[in-house]
Amino acid sequence: MSEFFLVRQPMFGTTGALLGYEIRFKDTAEGQGGFAESFLSGTFDLVRNRLPAFVACTRTQLVEDVFHMAEPGSAIVMLPPDLVADDAVTDAIARYRAHGGLFALDDVGEIAGPSEALVPFVSWVRIDTRSENAVTIGQICDRITQGTGKNAPKLIATQIDVLEQYEVVLGLGFDAFQGTFFSRPEPLPAANMPQSTVAAMRLMGMARDANINDRQLEDFISTDPVLTFQLLRLVNSAGIGMRGVSSIGQALRLIGRAAFLRWLAVAVAAVRRSSNGVDQELVRQAVERGRLLEQLEGGPRDGGTLFLVGLFSLLDGVFRMPLPEILSRVALSTEANDALLDRCGPYALAISFAESYELGLFENATELAKEMGVDPTKIGSYYTNAISWTAEALGAILDSQPPAHAGAR
Repeated sequence: MSEFFLVRQPMFGTTGALLGYEIRFKDTAEGQGGFAESFLSGTFDLVRNRLPAFVACTRTQLVEDVFHMAEPGSAIVMLPPDLVADDAVTDAIARYRAHGGLFALDDVGEIAGPSEALVPFVSWVRIDTRSENAVTIGQICDRITQGTGKNAPKLIATQIDVLEQYEVVLGLGFDAFQGTFFSRPEPLPAANMPQSTVAAMRLMGMARDANINDRQLEDFISTDPVLTFQLLRLVNSAGIGMRGVSSIGQALRLIGRAAFLRWLAVAVAAVRRSSNGVDQELVRQAVERGRLLEQLEGGPRDGGTLFLVGLFSLLDGVFRMPLPEILSRVALSTEANDALLDRCGPYALAISFAESYELGLFENATELAKEMGVDPTKIGSYYTNAISWTAEALGAILDSQPPAHAGAR
């Protein structure tokens, strides 16, 4: 089995809407291109989720028309900065444009590269904004758009890691934004959790306690109409495969403690989901990370704890609250708290693995997986499984949101 890795990273517009994903690949050990394998397996379309996918290319992939296999408009091909605009390249670009494809110029910086001769043929230009210097970044933008008039490409600011960078590029008129800042937004000065979220987090602590029986859980859930409505809808859904559940106790027995805990965790994250694309993506990332880590179960690591550690590792961004404050509201295990707060114990490596993989640092992620005793050839399938599972899980949770008269708070 080949080590086929890919990861998607979101791009947002000026209003916070999700515009598409950059999809990064690690080529297989056999030398087959990651894009080709992902497309032929169906993974490419799963990961891009009907949105445009920005994909880096090589000269060979370009001139061999590799991206023609994708649906027109689905793959925006990013041209490397050292690409020379010779006849073979310009002919290949013309063929892909005739096919309905779009191009972006990638990794534009202070020093102009040979690929900038291709600006007239691209729809997007991605600019490294790590300098945080408005004058320098503005000069790069002017260089790119000079003489383009109404046909000026849209500008993507990449490598945005802190608020100051985002404010600079927003003021310069960039059209799209990408970077770790959107996974760690600034905390709100007086962020509060909805009451149902607090209740769900308290319930998570109770459900983890072996001394708390199902009757006690049932009594607690019964006092919250939102939790009652959501639980019964979830267990009665086609996704669970059970029909006719009419009581909380029956629902708990059918779903089991482990699945109940996981559902609660997803429900907690989904409360923060809003019409804002950044918020939606944060929730998705948190649940995906939980599911990704859950699949690393083995040795001293419990799958349920892995799921919670993965999800809670991003909840500070989801709720715009310090992580210690969030953890004070739910009774996680000592090992989980050690991993989340101090990066120590049997679950700490799992968080580091997820962070490396999500940044596209595949070699580092592979080494961390080996250190945990995880087969590296399975990582790619774990990641794509996390994406598909999350889409289904969040769909079930959001479908179970109660109408206004059901007692939503």
